[in-house]
Amino acid sequence: MIYQSYSVPGFIIVFFAVVISMTMHEYAHGVVALWNGDYTAKSSGRLTFNPLKHFDLIGFIMLMTVGYGYAKPVPVNPYNFKHPRRGIFTVSIAGICMNLILAFVSTALYMGFGVWAGNTSTVFGLKVTLFFSEFFLYMTMINTSLAVFNLLPFYPLDGFRILESFTRYNNKFTSFLRNYGRYILIGLIGISIIIDVFNLKAVSPAFYYIDILGLIMDYVAGNIQYVFMLFWRLIIR
Repeated sequence: MIYQSYSVPGFIIVFFAVVISMTMHEYAHGVVALWNGDYTAKSSGRLTFNPLKHFDLIGFIMLMTVGYGYAKPVPVNPYNFKHPRRGIFTVSIAGICMNLILAFVSTALYMGFGVWAGNTSTVFGLKVTLFFSEFFLYMTMINTSLAVFNLLPFYPLDGFRILESFTRYNNKFTSFLRNYGRYILIGLIGISIIIDVFNLKAVSPAFYYIDILGLIMDYVAGNIQYVFMLFWRLIIR
């Protein structure tokens, strides 16, 4: 997914949505690591809402352009965990859960501001409500994308750590993913970018299936967004 045709307000919206989403994802990792007995993130100054502490240039550019990316990982020492396996699992899932919570709340706010916009009688009020409605729509899309992307079982993503928490360290499958997962991930991202940039899906429907990462992201993240909207539609009318 590439964010195209940025207007100035559109760029501002996506910029702040990305910064907030990445910062909260990493903050959640640090907090849960602390709950498990590891003070590494806190002592290194990463237990903060300051986005500059979590900023990674390449990961940020990826999120702004192709729709999936990463922040600077929070340092974690699993040897400090009171219960290592439980600690690895809960710390790994924390960022994903934070993104899903943000997406869930943002869906409600997106729909709420949409309803408010429909009842606004002034031009200024309409512009303001539509601005915030669009902001929370992007918050929903970016956070569901971050959650699904990080669930992929490729090192160094959170999904690999979750898988690792249920297996032995020398397990052949996890060892393979530890050694080659990043290259598989780079390959999948590269294919997805090339197909999007050259609009190859318009050339042949086969490219929908060649873009495995795009297919996963569109289907899983799209269905999560759909479920959230169905839920809030029962409440917000």
